[in-house]
Amino acid sequence: MKALENKAEERGISKLLLMENAGARLAIEIIKKFKDIENKNIIIVCGSGNNGGDGMVCARHLCNFSKSISLFLLTSGELIKTKENKINWQIIKQIRSISIYEYMNEKEFYIKFRELSGTADIIIDSIFGTGLKGNIKNPASQIIEIINKSNSFKVAVDIPSGIDPNNGNIQDKCVKANMTVTFHKSKPGIKNKINITGEVIVVPIGIPPELENQL
Repeated sequence: MKALENKAEERGISKLLLMENAGARLAIEIIKKFKDIENKNIIIVCGSGNNGGDGMVCARHLCNFSKSISLFLLTSGELIKTKENKINWQIIKQIRSISIYEYMNEKEFYIKFRELSGTADIIIDSIFGTGLKGNIKNPASQIIEIINKSNSFKVAVDIPSGIDPNNGNIQDKCVKANMTVTFHKSKPGIKNKINITGEVIVVPIGIPPELENQL
């Protein structure tokens, strides 16, 4: 996927555009799943990489349909890793209809997340994508545990956070999703992992299939 994204960018299809397409398609699948989406309490949990950016785009699209959206960023805005995610962070901070919680005070952050996750109808996991390496550290580690204890419907973005996209190994812990929306093509590591992924939905994000033949 990284090679495909780079090849797409060479053709003028920017990674920012691919992120926009991914987040928008994710929102569409969630709206299709819940006909009464306007009455749902939604939490989006975003990491510092591009998977988190996908979640931010999704939140922006969902705010046209749901009245209750909370976004938790598992780092400070200054430590966001990628250019595309930084751009979407600057955008999302200006949307008043979305409640934003940035990881600043550890204790307050966990208390607020526990409080809201207890009444959430949907939690969207956009913590880690395909680039996770090593054991999961806090705050992500504790947040994943809270997510898994929640009675909400859990949606994983591209892959459930914590699972290896290539072989399906779980390094430490992972989100156990009810639905996984994965981009362009399903990743090998989530095949036949329904107890972790839930329903897997593959959506296109604007990468021409002919580019795969050029890798």
